[in-house]
Amino acid sequence: MADQAEKQASFKDYIKKHEVEPLLVQAIKAANETGAEDPVTFIGHFMLKKGAKDDGQSSDAAAYVNQSAIGAARQRTAWLLFFLFGLLVCANVMHEFEGLLAREIELAFFVPLLIGHGGNSGGQVVSTVIRALGSGAAKLSDGPRVILKEACAGLMQSCVLVCALAPALMYGLGISQNVSVVVSLALPCIGTFANALGATLPFVVTYFGHDPAVIVGPLMTTSVDSIGLMLYLVIAQVYLSFAAGPKLECTSTWNGGCKPANALTAACTKSGKECVGVGF
Repeated sequence: MADQAEKQASFKDYIKKHEVEPLLVQAIKAANETGAEDPVTFIGHFMLKKGAKDDGQSSDAAAYVNQSAIGAARQRTAWLLFFLFGLLVCANVMHEFEGLLAREIELAFFVPLLIGHGGNSGGQVVSTVIRALGSGAAKLSDGPRVILKEACAGLMQSCVLVCALAPALMYGLGISQNVSVVVSLALPCIGTFANALGATLPFVVTYFGHDPAVIVGPLMTTSVDSIGLMLYLVIAQVYLSFAAGPKLECTSTWNGGCKPANALTAACTKSGKECVGVGF
């Protein structure tokens, strides 16, 4: 009787540890989707294989707990060095758009907001996709569908946020209309990009056999910081150039005078050493 009770307790522990009931549902679903000729054998092999995989994951978790600080630092430092150089791209982007930021200083106020939104949005997706891949709920073949779904979700949720943000910028903070429009255009673009990237990277890293938990988070953040900043400033430059309207331009003549350089300029006057255009 004691042996039988011990076996029953061991069996219950096995069921609890490997989550047999959800695993059985997965096995039946997989057998149905693949059209297995012998469903019973297929389900048995599926559950044994999945249980062995779960044991391997438990071993990996135990290895991490027993890992020394030096071992953890050695494993991550090379990747962090790579990401650090990636973040230098942000400094270069700011330098390239220095003139634009000098003319519209309000644009600089919203760099943390937009980059932070991209990081938050992409971070949510990264956690969800890595968990789905780790549990076996998502496979590499599901990548395109998941990426498209998350990109659409990023666009929709960013548009909802814009509806709340734009009035707050213009009427609450007193930000100019042009900068408010630029921020409202940039937020959905960055949100869509961050979601799509956050869904793509776990599949790519898993495909190449690396650990997405170590690589994907910093890589996503670095990419969103650099590319998101570039998107924001390019949108600002394009929109503000259109919002400014046509420019009155003049050119110098051979004798030191000035003449209109385009059809929008009616005449030119000399102001010191510069030529100033006059409209019609």
